[in-house]
Amino acid sequence: MGFMTAMARGGPFRGESLQRSDATDDESAWSSFGMSTTSLAGVAINQQTALCVTAVMACVTMLAEDLAKLTPRLFRLRDDGGRTKVVDHPIARLLRRPNDWQSGFEFREMMQVSLVLRGNAYALIIRNRRGDPIRLVPINADRCCLWEAPTGEIFYRVTPMGLHELAMLEGQPFLIPASDMLHIRGFSMNGLVGSSRIALASDAIGLAMGYEQQAARWMGNGSRPSGILTTDAKLTEPAAKRISDDWKKLHGGLMNAGKIAVLEQGLKFQQISLSASDLEFISSRQFQVQEIARIFRVPLHMIGDLAKSTNNNIAQQSQEYANYTLSGFTARWTSKFDVTFDLEEEGLVMDWDYAALTRADLASRYNAYRTGIMSMFLTPDEARIDDGLMPMGGDAAKLQKPTNMGAGGSQSTGTKADGGGRPDGATADGLGNV
Repeated sequence: MGFMTAMARGGPFRGESLQRSDATDDESAWSSFGMSTTSLAGVAINQQTALCVTAVMACVTMLAEDLAKLTPRLFRLRDDGGRTKVVDHPIARLLRRPNDWQSGFEFREMMQVSLVLRGNAYALIIRNRRGDPIRLVPINADRCCLWEAPTGEIFYRVTPMGLHELAMLEGQPFLIPASDMLHIRGFSMNGLVGSSRIALASDAIGLAMGYEQQAARWMGNGSRPSGILTTDAKLTEPAAKRISDDWKKLHGGLMNAGKIAVLEQGLKFQQISLSASDLEFISSRQFQVQEIARIFRVPLHMIGDLAKSTNNNIAQQSQEYANYTLSGFTARWTSKFDVTFDLEEEGLVMDWDYAALTRADLASRYNAYRTGIMSMFLTPDEARIDDGLMPMGGDAAKLQKPTNMGAGGSQSTGTKADGGGRPDGATADGLGNV
């Protein structure tokens, strides 16, 4: 244990040599401290306001829920190249239940939201007296900042919020050593702190938010009328008000849709159509949805935009989403758990079950099972378990050898070797005669 680590563990830090890292570039003290980044559109961007944009919320919830649905598992590597699932290990228990108030799904979802929005996900590691991790306490990225020591050691300063978080952090040092913090970083420019997506893309998100606010104010202020009533006759102010009120009463709202309008005083109804600028405004809002989907690397059809999607390319885009977007996040989680808890030194490896996302339709799935069984790398019981059925045991637990396949060097029947000999290539008299 280094000098700086010992001092940080011993209580509140009183020295002057430790300093807060400037690697965050004004990104770490955001909305929770009353601070935010202002986009060129004049809109303040932070975690809360960014999620008010429907496209951002759709992308973030998609990435968070999809990762939370995946089941992280712990395996022990065997000498024969196989692996055995581990359930009785501190890390395996944390993967199932990270703390007393969250399920594994809720913990992964909360951490992933922070990782997607801010580029960093933090969880304080609570250990028992033996040093084993027994609890993970997730911390919002806006309330955690990184401190650097002259010796190169890294510490974290957490500003708790709420009685529950205060209770969970009771007894923790003022500066928490890096060994006691699970810090999952997004892509980083300095290797210490991940870069925030909503900070880097604040102008694109701010523009989308500006479009939404403009449209909402337009509607809130009465928008523009759907049409106008005109007449060549001169109307008094009371008459004009009475006709306007009668029109709203008789023809406004869904309940009056389709009713026949009866006009007096030579009144004519003229419908107002959208202008070219109105159509451009709608197109601009649609383009910002595409921009935000591009920022988070989420296919458009997954956030409700099916304009350019077909039945043929949706399946391919969904597979690319799992391969190129989601797998990057699971790889970050896996490598960070390995480094933080020294899994490789114990011969352990963390893996994710993608079955919940890559499960094909019934016909495709059963054809895949059939191919796996006939190719002798999948047993019928393994196929049944994957499909949610109970294993049968017996021959169903063994690899099946098709009757039209024989051992290498044998006839197609598998009873004799090629050339008429025995299956093992031997002969009765050693001279080639059987």
